[in-house]
Amino acid sequence: MNYSLQETLMKNIRFAYNEAIEFIVSMGMLACEDQLADLAAEYKIEIDELLGTYFEDARKLLSPHFTRELMFFFRHNFFHNALDFPLYESACSYPEAQTAEEWINRLADSPAEHIVSEMVYGVYHDNMEALLKGNDWEVVKRDLNKLLELASDTQPQPEVIEAHGPLLECLARPQETKLRYIQLLRQFHQDVFIHWKDRIQAISEQASLRYEAQFRSNPEVFIRELHKNEPALFDFPATFHVSFVSQVNNSFYNFHTETGLIGWVIFGVHNDRVYGPVADREKTELFLKAFSDKRRLDLLLLLKQRPHYGKEIATALGITPAAVNYHANFLFFLDLLDIERVDHRLYYVLRTDTLRNLLALTTKVMLD
Repeated sequence: MNYSLQETLMKNIRFAYNEAIEFIVSMGMLACEDQLADLAAEYKIEIDELLGTYFEDARKLLSPHFTRELMFFFRHNFFHNALDFPLYESACSYPEAQTAEEWINRLADSPAEHIVSEMVYGVYHDNMEALLKGNDWEVVKRDLNKLLELASDTQPQPEVIEAHGPLLECLARPQETKLRYIQLLRQFHQDVFIHWKDRIQAISEQASLRYEAQFRSNPEVFIRELHKNEPALFDFPATFHVSFVSQVNNSFYNFHTETGLIGWVIFGVHNDRVYGPVADREKTELFLKAFSDKRRLDLLLLLKQRPHYGKEIATALGITPAAVNYHANFLFFLDLLDIERVDHRLYYVLRTDTLRNLLALTTKVMLD
């Protein structure tokens, strides 16, 4: 056991419910509800009935106009930030948990130009080299006319291609975009979230107590096995927000602020269902399903040669970084991958011992 690493994790990681983050997640999940259903089917997890009731209630309470606005800003690939990125940047760059209302008021004080430039970053964060064409992001992000020119000439990754048109519209009308953004947030809070926030918080906090106890019993194992990340990454303060609405999630946001690096993890209430033990037959079914997609098999064979980092994999397999994350998550579920940090890069490492065990288990289930 690495005691110094354990001590660092205990010092830097805390658990706290952040209503502002849960509010943002709620809007995104409602807009992408079908993607959530597909993910649940693929991972063989059952979505909480209460979450379905929440979404159904939200659809009834939200007017047709604000439903269209919700889809405009949030209806893209849920696993790839796009026009919603300024919301996460605003909430997750603040060190303390906030209520949704407090956070909306803070966002309303942000310049429209900053909000829209962060939308650009959300859409292009994994394609910045193509977007910038040699320009410096820190300079260009302050010039919306230049950003509009660059974005008009650059297609986003396939996962968020549908966000391209809305992004150009936002760049052309930043003040109007900010007004629409804030109005949508306030209306969703007033019409939907305020009626559900106490129930959502109670469930999230109950799960948070359980996960915090697991973390404290062995921080390194918790980060590796349930967060599926490299423990050495947490050399700065980070807070785990356990989210009922997202159900299964391991998103890690970190931002440089005036006081240093700040991190927030959005951790699903049912992460233990996905990343915990799975029954033999179910694990065999998922193992076979994992390699029914040629890209996952190609990924495994690539890692069999040596560890690779995300951009290397994307280039070698001809897929996007977001697609690498998507397929890697399925292999994480089967415990086939580890992550290791080397020289500030995160490398995916194949767990050959687990692969052998799964192959043996599959043979047992199929032939015995």
